Amino acid sequence: MKTPSQWTRALLMLTLPLAAPPAGAQAERADSVATPPFESFSFTQYATTNGPGPQNILRLDNNGEIVLAARRGITRDALAEKAPFTSSQIALLKAYRLLEDVDDTLKTAFPILDAEETRQLRQRVQEAAPRVAERVAPDVRAFVQELRAISREGNTYTILFSYIIDGLVWDEFEKRSLVDAREITAASPFWAGEVWALYPPRAFAPGTNSISEGGSSLKVGWTEDAIPHMRPFVADFRTLIQMFDDYMTAGGVRHERVREVFGPFDLFDRNGRFTIPVIVEEDSNPMYRSAKAIAKVVADVAPEHLHLEALAQEFGFRDTKQALVVAYHELMWEVMDRLEAGRLVRRPVAFAEPERAQPSDIADLVFIVRGSK
Repeated sequence: MKTPSQWTRALLMLTLPLAAPPAGAQAERADSVATPPFESFSFTQYATTNGPGPQNILRLDNNGEIVLAARRGITRDALAEKAPFTSSQIALLKAYRLLEDVDDTLKTAFPILDAEETRQLRQRVQEAAPRVAERVAPDVRAFVQELRAISREGNTYTILFSYIIDGLVWDEFEKRSLVDAREITAASPFWAGEVWALYPPRAFAPGTNSISEGGSSLKVGWTEDAIPHMRPFVADFRTLIQMFDDYMTAGGVRHERVREVFGPFDLFDRNGRFTIPVIVEEDSNPMYRSAKAIAKVVADVAPEHLHLEALAQEFGFRDTKQALVVAYHELMWEVMDRLEAGRLVRRPVAFAEPERAQPSDIADLVFIVRGSK
């Protein structure tokens, strides 16, 4: 395979201005309120990168400490007392558009929301979630029926989140110019998109691992608690890549090593034919049609119910596009929770009760997306 596997959390990526404090008393809170270290924040990217990304830069030295100290604006002298720095650090952070220098005041160039601001943002998002979940429910039911028809209803949660809610919906946003395209240009040579940080992180936030080749992907959902039950998917990338190569070249498992390692996980039958869901991205594929219908409904209603102009003003986002990226990243989890509460979807055993997960339960976390020919 030409493309190695990249283990990455199912978040997204972002850029630009500062999250100024919300209006009112929130903006007037004393700086003496204890702030956790930057490493305790959930840092998210919705970006295309060219080489090291923003997260790599913020992990260097005490760069995270610097941007946290500068989030409301700070002079160099005051910053030196809070977070010692070198001129090269400041230059690097400015080059990566993570820090701005305006009138001798350094200011963080991306949103960082503290605990109270994050609580308020999530409260606004929670108000929108029931309306979005209600509108999308009929299409989710139709999608469940498609998976039930191939005896793979257990994959619903993973595919709905990883492929549709945290995948196709973003594509819809970009097609409609509701968020900026993530294109590397001369003006943004290192990364393009959005980045932001919230505190505290969400307690439940699965990731997705993808192996891609020729427009097709093998996708594997995961959580930290589930990883001990899916070791080959984490540790034996060579065989995992070989399994995907078998699918791409032969439509089934050819290599005995693949059978030995991944046979217990209920991904293919005894003849090597894959039994996990395969979404062919063509309109003739009913699962793909159903998935696109869900994505379009969410893209229709989410911006409306999030009240983006008000969010941008309240939380100091650069514009409604940045507000949508940050707020939708929270909304997608809330919508999944609402659909789960309404019993339209159910978390896989490996997510809900990882201590009880058997190897065959891991199949609920795995699916294939095949690009159109």
